[in-house]
Amino acid sequence: MIHCKFVERTYYNPANGYTVASYRTKEELPREVGRQNTESPGLFTAYGMELPVGENLEMKLDGTWKKSKYGFQLDVSYFHVDIPETEAGIEAYLSSSMIKGIGPVTAHRIVERFGKRTLYVLDKTPEKLLDIPGISETKLEEILNGYRKSTALRELMVYLAPFGVTANKLEKIQEHFGESAYHIIREDPFRLCEVRGFGFLTVDPIAMKAKNFRPDNPLRIKAAISQVLKKAEEEGHLFLTSEEIVEQARDLLDHKKNSRTSGISDSAIKNAGNDMIRKDKSLVGNGGGIYNRSGFDAEVGAAGELVRLMFQEREKRDIRKMLSQIVKEEGITLDRMQEQAVFQAFEYPVSIITGGPGTGKTTLIRIILRLQEMLDPDAMILLCAPTGRARRRMYEKTGYPAMTIQKAVGMTGVDGEEAWNQTEKLPDDLIIADEFGMCDMYLAYKFFYCIKRGATLIMIGDQDQLGSVGPGNVFKEMIESEVIPVTVLDACFRQEEGSTIVENARRINQNRTSLRYDSDFQFRAASDPEDAARIIQKIYETYWREHGKRTEDIMVLSPLRKDTAAGSDALNERLRGVVNPKRRGRTEIKNGKKLFRVGDIVMQTKNVDEVSNGDLGEVLGIYKKDGKMVMEVDFGDDRIVRFPDDDYWPLTHGYAMSVHKSQGNECPVVIMPVLACFWRMLQRNILYTGITRATKQVILVGSKQAVAKAIHNNRMAKRNTNFALRLRQVYKSMQEYYEKSA
Repeated sequence: MIHCKFVERTYYNPANGYTVASYRTKEELPREVGRQNTESPGLFTAYGMELPVGENLEMKLDGTWKKSKYGFQLDVSYFHVDIPETEAGIEAYLSSSMIKGIGPVTAHRIVERFGKRTLYVLDKTPEKLLDIPGISETKLEEILNGYRKSTALRELMVYLAPFGVTANKLEKIQEHFGESAYHIIREDPFRLCEVRGFGFLTVDPIAMKAKNFRPDNPLRIKAAISQVLKKAEEEGHLFLTSEEIVEQARDLLDHKKNSRTSGISDSAIKNAGNDMIRKDKSLVGNGGGIYNRSGFDAEVGAAGELVRLMFQEREKRDIRKMLSQIVKEEGITLDRMQEQAVFQAFEYPVSIITGGPGTGKTTLIRIILRLQEMLDPDAMILLCAPTGRARRRMYEKTGYPAMTIQKAVGMTGVDGEEAWNQTEKLPDDLIIADEFGMCDMYLAYKFFYCIKRGATLIMIGDQDQLGSVGPGNVFKEMIESEVIPVTVLDACFRQEEGSTIVENARRINQNRTSLRYDSDFQFRAASDPEDAARIIQKIYETYWREHGKRTEDIMVLSPLRKDTAAGSDALNERLRGVVNPKRRGRTEIKNGKKLFRVGDIVMQTKNVDEVSNGDLGEVLGIYKKDGKMVMEVDFGDDRIVRFPDDDYWPLTHGYAMSVHKSQGNECPVVIMPVLACFWRMLQRNILYTGITRATKQVILVGSKQAVAKAIHNNRMAKRNTNFALRLRQVYKSMQEYYEKSA
């Protein structure tokens, strides 16, 4: 342990907190270190994660001396910042990077006024700071928040710094648990798994070292069970059987495959799981499955709320004359199923419309909106969709304002950690939700909960597309429950450019491999992923140059994201080299493993306030602000977001994307690799979803055998969910209740 004072920071990586800095000590250093600094005795270099910096800041460092090409340096495994006693030390502490809200000027004023009593004043009588010019009540609150967080963070930092936990992650931990974070984590380090970015494999070595846990400690086993269910939700499941949990938890607990962690009995895992059900109440056993409490509540709650909306008195209104008038004015003809969809929308409180591209879903939305205005000009109408892109498409095609479902129900913050304002019901009388197949169980529950009694809800989607990214299979299960009126649109009305896409989409769904190829629907043979990537790059570059260099008109979709040259990650690098190559004067910045530069097209990967998962934007600038590097991104619709370079950004490049990420979007041209090596992702619904993103032209690159294999593979992975069953059960109970009350 070396007691020292900060001198200078020579390197800092904001993506991971890695720091190199020089310090000075009065203590005796190892002979080898002393020899390399004869001109400046006591000076040495240290490196580690988020080392404390600040003029006159004193601390204790511990670690191992290691030799590198720069000489001997201290590899820091532990540090502790001293509570300063001198005025210079207090000023350095207040203005250091450890306390936010207090800059050097403010720190100097505070210490100049209160001297060595400064920290006592901050702790006991902080209102005295209001006597200092420039410190308002708002500024005081900011200072106190920074000071309190620093005090609590210091304990957390001392405890977790030896394990390489960066300052940014420490702040996330404190934000999640509050000022009691240190005590909570010290009691049970596996609680870290609750924080975004901390999975079981990350936390396990920390907990094993910090608490010297036995491998069969119940807290460790419970954390593994929670991780197994969390991973299941990421794969679309709401529950697993007890046998599946035991098997997967056993593998996770023995992830190091050594004698110390192996041999945990199935009974120990079952006992921990039963404890989570009976004592902790964090899991629920129901219907042969084990749920996370939140997933169970969402599934049961969504069924109850949806059925609540279905059982309400409806005023019978004859809309036939008005409908005839509208179709005559629009110069269109509705087929039998389209008419049924319109009549059901006004006859029932809840109804569903499903159909593929070109079946007239958008036409029906416009007709329903006109009918509602004729029936009740004062009615409040809400158009919404699960993503920002789908929301914008609704607006562009109908002329009516639309919003994301998340915004409509008051969800804010980062995806998965949103605050949800559930105090008020939506005031709207008619609600039309498009692309509802993308809605997972958690979002569906919040949405249904917020709809008032008496409102009309119409959900629109395509049941043949991929399911939601999140858990559940809401749209398909509502249809399969057979308790909600459903209209299936199966006639194609699109005769204009791009109609071959619609025809081939129908053939794919009919398990027919004889696709029609023409200028609208093309195929280019490729022998392997590298060959496919080269062909895709050439097609993309040619189209981009010939059509005014508009990236928004062409979309490259891949069934896979990584581990292949034809995956979206590798294709992004290739295509960025075409659209936005490295050149002098074009600023770059690295965040995590990704390098961004001005002019890049980027895609948001999480829902964060006004920007939705899947939204595309352009990097406008990279610059320094308030001592931090900032990247400014324009997402359109006056949504300019600034990302400070002190955190992980929920961004990736947007030249290519996975088919899953493309849901809810449309584009004139889609290029899609379909290769035999994609075997596990050669599925009918993936191919169908990919090609139906295009409105004018599709270009498949790969092998026709792979295309045929995808068409024949309709074995969609079954998701563990009981939503359809619960809908039927709740509907039957409500039916019996009303029959008895009649």
